[in-house]
Amino acid sequence: MGLETVEILIQIEEEYDISIPDEDAYLLGKVGDLALYIVNSCEQNNGVLIEIEPVIAYLKRILHEDYGVPLEQITLKSHIVKDLGLD
Repeated sequence: MGLETVEILIQIEEEYDISIPDEDAYLLGKVGDLALYIVNSCEQNNGVLIEIEPVIAYLKRILHEDYGVPLEQITLKSHIVKDLGLD
């Protein structure tokens, strides 16, 4: 897992007040998988129900604004490393 991926995970943990263990992080390669993980973690760990659409919008925003990924490349099936070019 590269530095950019770790930075994204830290941003997500801070934004949603969740913890993403390393063993889970390695399984979350696609944007859609990461979004579902966030929604489920918020509910299971914090008792907070959130909709997936705002989570997807948040992920798209940080990938685009913070890492320069073109919005048209970011889909639920996009792999963060392989498709979007982050390390």
